[in-house]
Amino acid sequence: MQSQTTATLTTVLSDVLADLAFMFCDGGEYTEQPGETWLETSITYSGGVSGDLRLICTRTFAEQLAENLLGIESGEEISKQESTDAVREFMNVVCGQFVTAAHGTEDIFNLTIPTVTELDDEPYVEGGGDETAQLSIDGQWLQLRHVPTPKA
Repeated sequence: MQSQTTATLTTVLSDVLADLAFMFCDGGEYTEQPGETWLETSITYSGGVSGDLRLICTRTFAEQLAENLLGIESGEEISKQESTDAVREFMNVVCGQFVTAAHGTEDIFNLTIPTVTELDDEPYVEGGGDETAQLSIDGQWLQLRHVPTPKA
């Protein structure tokens, strides 16, 4: 059975993709994507509670996201910077929506500037976990993981 956090992550991820970028989920199973460049985007939130959100996606997904966010015609050249900026902006929105959905609107939360790291290898795919959403968008697999900060 899916945890409440995983359900929230999945809903937020698919809603933001649909509403912001007109991209729709076509599954959640991982399929190998040989030759792809993989990115990990991280953002941290703090307030009444704190944690990190980490998105793993391909550069191809980031380019498709940039096309949709910027209204660029398919096939036009997308720079690495444009695709990186698109995934950063996407994570800002995802984090804001997640914090509100998971923790309500009573507390004020601060978000860090998202960081994007190009991974050296294809990511290790776990079975998901209690706080992980996995989706496939136009054949591109993504994983959104929540890592809560332990209480002191």
